[in-house]
Amino acid sequence: MRCRVFRRVCVGILSLSLLVTGMPFCSGGAKTQAAGVQSGVTEKKSVAKEKSGSITVDGNDIRANNVNGLTYKGFGLLSANSTSDLLMDYKAQNPEAYAELLQYLFGGKYPIMTHVKLEMGNDRNNSTGSEASTKRSRYEKANVLRNPGWQLAADAKKINPDIKVSILRWNAPEWVKSIEDVYKWYKATILAAYRQYGYMVDYINPNVNEAWNKKTDVDYTKKFAGWIASENEKTIPDAKERALFQKIKLVVSDEATSISSDIVASMKSDGGFYNAVDVVGYHYTTSDDKNGGMKWLAEGADKEVWNSEAQAVFSNSAFRPSNNVKDPTTEGTGLGGTGSALEMGNTFIKGFVKSRRTHVVYQPAIGSFYEGGQFSFKELVSARDPWSGWIHYDAGLLVLAHLSKFAVTGWENEDNTAGIWRAIPEASNSTASGTNPVDGRRGGENYMTLAAPSKDAFSSVIVNDSEYPMSYQINVKNMKLSDNQKLAVWETRAADDGSFNENYMKCTGSVSAGEDGSYVVKVKPFSVVTVTTLDVADDEEHTKALPVEGERTVLDTDETGDAQDTSNGILYADDFEYTGKRVAVIATHGAVSQKTEDYISSRGGDTGAMARYTHTLNGAFEAYKTVDGNRVLRQQLDQTENGVGHSWNDGDAVTLLGDFRWCNYTASVDVLFENNVSKAYGSVAIRQTGGSQKLEDSSGYTFRVSASGAWKLYRKDKVVLSGTASDQESFKKGAFVWNNLKLKGAGATITAYINNCPVAEYTDENPITSGRIGLGSSYTHTEFDNLRVMKIKGYVPYYTELLDNMETYDLTPEKNTKLVYQGTWSHANGKGMYVYQRSMSETSEAGASLTYSFTGTGMEVLAKTSEAGTVLVSVDGGQPEERKLQKADNMNMSCSVSGLEYKKHTVTIALKEGKFFVDMVGVLGDVCEISDENTLTENWQDKRNNDPTVIPTQTPTPEGPEEALIPDALTTPVPTVPPIVYPTPSPVTPTPQETAPSPVTPAPQETAPSPIKTPTTSGQPHATPVVSGTPDGTGQIAQTQAPQDQYFTSGNATYRIISAKKKTAAFVGLQKKNVKAFVIPASVKDKRTGKAVVYRVTAIDKKAFAGCGKLKKLQIKSKKLTSIGKNAFAGIQKKAVISCPSACRKAYRKLITAKTGFKKKTMKILF
Repeated sequence: MRCRVFRRVCVGILSLSLLVTGMPFCSGGAKTQAAGVQSGVTEKKSVAKEKSGSITVDGNDIRANNVNGLTYKGFGLLSANSTSDLLMDYKAQNPEAYAELLQYLFGGKYPIMTHVKLEMGNDRNNSTGSEASTKRSRYEKANVLRNPGWQLAADAKKINPDIKVSILRWNAPEWVKSIEDVYKWYKATILAAYRQYGYMVDYINPNVNEAWNKKTDVDYTKKFAGWIASENEKTIPDAKERALFQKIKLVVSDEATSISSDIVASMKSDGGFYNAVDVVGYHYTTSDDKNGGMKWLAEGADKEVWNSEAQAVFSNSAFRPSNNVKDPTTEGTGLGGTGSALEMGNTFIKGFVKSRRTHVVYQPAIGSFYEGGQFSFKELVSARDPWSGWIHYDAGLLVLAHLSKFAVTGWENEDNTAGIWRAIPEASNSTASGTNPVDGRRGGENYMTLAAPSKDAFSSVIVNDSEYPMSYQINVKNMKLSDNQKLAVWETRAADDGSFNENYMKCTGSVSAGEDGSYVVKVKPFSVVTVTTLDVADDEEHTKALPVEGERTVLDTDETGDAQDTSNGILYADDFEYTGKRVAVIATHGAVSQKTEDYISSRGGDTGAMARYTHTLNGAFEAYKTVDGNRVLRQQLDQTENGVGHSWNDGDAVTLLGDFRWCNYTASVDVLFENNVSKAYGSVAIRQTGGSQKLEDSSGYTFRVSASGAWKLYRKDKVVLSGTASDQESFKKGAFVWNNLKLKGAGATITAYINNCPVAEYTDENPITSGRIGLGSSYTHTEFDNLRVMKIKGYVPYYTELLDNMETYDLTPEKNTKLVYQGTWSHANGKGMYVYQRSMSETSEAGASLTYSFTGTGMEVLAKTSEAGTVLVSVDGGQPEERKLQKADNMNMSCSVSGLEYKKHTVTIALKEGKFFVDMVGVLGDVCEISDENTLTENWQDKRNNDPTVIPTQTPTPEGPEEALIPDALTTPVPTVPPIVYPTPSPVTPTPQETAPSPVTPAPQETAPSPIKTPTTSGQPHATPVVSGTPDGTGQIAQTQAPQDQYFTSGNATYRIISAKKKTAAFVGLQKKNVKAFVIPASVKDKRTGKAVVYRVTAIDKKAFAGCGKLKKLQIKSKKLTSIGKNAFAGIQKKAVISCPSACRKAYRKLITAKTGFKKKTMKILF
């Protein structure tokens, strides 16, 4: 068949700026004159004056009888928002690397990690990406195999059975309509995990992440506690299962950045709520509430307080010492500075000092998702290349190890005999400023002390995230130590002149007490030190080096996609069959066993399994077996069948696959639509590097084709060509037919094909030159098959090396020179999350240069560049050639030197005028000489179209028993507990930095309310205090109205009923968002029943005006607003004017804060 002449367009397009969200602030890089080569920046000799501090360890301050509040539980990892998407690929492709990772985190006598926290996903984006839902419909059997977090927890428990597992949700599947449904969903999933993997979840937060609602969540928490206690032989027949299930504890409130006093106030006034809650957790803050409630919980009530979501390291610590920031005066911050491992250490110390956090959970601890995702590069471990086994272990792990490897951490047992060490408030202090992040660059005391309850051992961890040397005097009394006890000193800091890790976790010796009985310990600038009574200098667990990342092999496989093969024309291929593929089983103690299990079965089964190398941003893409026995990649979330739940970031279904070092290639895939053809489309994208959850925004080029044959070619989010396929392309319209989509990127020329016929060609004057592939669809069942990514003859297929801007040396013991900067440059960390490793080098000095020697055919510089400056390029010492820098987005090419002979070259790029930014440097490999195997010899045809056998999945029939049932709550009413006013512990009195803090003396009358003892039914455990029944004491479960009944529209706006009884409603958002002005009324009518019901508007929901970029004038007529949600005003024009009733001036100024998205510097409030 002859293909019709395709369109050719050559136009220039201005680069689009991508949203960059990262650190709340970052220190500007001090511009210093590099002395020739800026390689292997060594530790700077501090000229700052030494400061002093003191620590007093008093055995009488060890609260041995406090078993929950002051026992230090160690650290945890959060697997959520798709951040573990690639982990099971490590297990399948490189099981030894996977096992080593788990052993390092969870293994040993002193494990670093003691807890795995899991998101209960709903197949929608909840920041970085989406987590697979365990139950997509009410009647589906819970499936934990298709979510990597559950398997991660199972494997971790093989290494350390004592680790805890907890669950929490951001959003729920569409079928979950009430708190009763939440309980059924959780219960079914928890029991499925127990039956599959043999472990029971330890903790649940019944409520929504970072969305505490006092009006509902106190009640919901008590209901959960009552239901758990009421489980019986009818609702959980297996006695062992039931007993373990009834030990589950409850967590509240997982709020972010702010500490509400509501939680503790409610616990003091409501005995049922007090009994129901075991843990109070907060995110991204070190503060207590205004009444000292967290200290009261830990010390007075003996309940756990967690930092239940914290930030780890915002950089690659191996190369961080290349920075030349002055913070404040000395050039370079070593392992410290903004977003650093030392800053993380100061944060967990301050969290204990200020609010008694004795457990810290990092989100994510393991970054096993592709670069460019939201909240990239804020992790302790980077695991993004499962095909190579490459893993970066950050020095931030050593900062945690400085605590966890020198204390017995975890959870005390019921007999209080496990010997878990207690944190000592009187022997801990923090002078760092701020809360998230904290800033210790002024120097001063920052330390925390843990001690054995038997008083015979202690360790103090000291963090010095400053340029000032510190001298600590340590006084010890009332401890059961040996005579002439020495204290061992362990230190981690940046390298001197040797390998990057030469000063990682080194025992520098021991100190003896002086004549006055005190010990003196010197702490170097930008270092972390542990002073301990433990003699572990010869223990392998303490002396084994932090694993060093190996070579990052580019993904270049055979036709199966399963094995590396650089000799063919294939970059990657996947037919999603995985026939005969097996996966190694992790044995007890974490070793890779000889046993294997079926690949598909271990990852979800025939109805939907984790597909190889996919990282999903929105929706659910799984390997799915159709009725004809063929496996496809199916987008599982269907608007008609399942409904589509809420999300953090809206957008259609997107999954990513491949290596972001790929450059010139063709991506080809077959697509079939099962239903809803009016909305169905399929997309294939190339050169995706991130910056958005939407496929078009985050990819260089996207080709979208609908079921009608209408197609669009995008350059980023702008349509550059469009049309409709005709019979000449053999396009099969509608459902249950296969078509092939193909997108080719050869240099600056992008060509789109349908069924192997070219339909569009576009030449980009500012080309995006590298990135992985992406697939997308609407929320309809869409199938993809026969994915092929092919090299192109005559073009370089990928970068053979990709360096961070800070990579001025390699990680070998020889510390060889890599990137060389000359002239005045700023090398700074603390950049945004879409900047590679959150670091950037920049110069505006004419003549400042970057030089690199490599073997290849060229070199490209990638960095966000908004101004087209001019540079001089010299190859192998030749005559400099003037070139214009290209405008580019984050992680896109701004300067290219290509077309060289494949051999060793030295390229120097010097700035002539303007500004020159360096984020990454990519080395172009050899040109592909293999013919384009992606061109078919005959017209494209798929015989499956002649007799399609793929049929849609049947919607579960809404009848029959549900998988999980709710028991009748115990009928004993909860006694009314009158409000109690408790004095808070005396706060630590601020003192000069060189002196120890004043001891905290607990008030003797400060006790927790007595637990309310509830009669239990036969066979139920008595150990865990729980609330019985429901708040009204009737024992009946109140039915919650379904969400769709709570929402109604009026005009262009959507409202949510808060209280039908009180006739109050919240403004939710606008249906049409392109308005320039809008009025939030004082009241609104709900006319759905035919009879108007008037509701007073008393709240504005979170993200209410998201996407309303044209909104300039907003008038609030309601005088009864009591709450405005997080980021409610985010999205309106930055110079918008908000008009409010004059009578509400005082109240509304307190409501309209930065948390609501209000920009004080640019927006105005009029009264």
